[in-house]
Amino acid sequence: MISAIALLDLAFHYGRGNFTLFCPSLDFSLGELSLITGSNGSGKTTLSKLMSGILKPQQGEVRMFGKTASSLRLGEIGSQVGYLFQDPSRQLFAGTMWKEMTFADDLLGKEQTSSAERASSLLERFDLLALKDRSIYYLSGGEKQRLALCTILMGGARFLILDEPTVGLDRQNRRILYGIIDDLLAEGRGLAVITHEDELIERYPEARRIKVENGQVLP
Repeated sequence: MISAIALLDLAFHYGRGNFTLFCPSLDFSLGELSLITGSNGSGKTTLSKLMSGILKPQQGEVRMFGKTASSLRLGEIGSQVGYLFQDPSRQLFAGTMWKEMTFADDLLGKEQTSSAERASSLLERFDLLALKDRSIYYLSGGEKQRLALCTILMGGARFLILDEPTVGLDRQNRRILYGIIDDLLAEGRGLAVITHEDELIERYPEARRIKVENGQVLP
């Protein structure tokens, strides 16, 4: 398998408080689903933000597709590794679904026809194309989540980190999410999913399990 993210002897300490996360050598590959579990406050989200470059470790190194994360610009990280927040509203800011999908390409001056084709294809795949002109403020939780995933894939990410993606979703939207996970894995993308949801864990019994306890990552 191709290594997507490698964590090497990490330590991260918040400026205020006594919490420190320690992570020994840990590697995440394309084509693999990893489930990150642990109690609330154990350090799961801190680990995921280190994996995605949102946080920088005080000790150790994060590597993304063979390159040191600290040497990569934000845009370079986003083109390889995508992060889905537990509340997808936090990463949606354009007025409509369509503007959300095309904003980054417009900002970078990319060719509009190609950008529109990719956006349409992704929205159709996630059953959102009919809503492309709808304000993001009138989307359901499941629709916001799918849109956020679309924008991550629009950026080209090959490895996705999902933070508690089933929280707040009804049964139908959870089924849609599981189908998306299945499809992404079938395409050869890698996924790390933070969860305490028994249903999700039981649905993927062959997934790799990583546990976080009291700031210690236990692969």
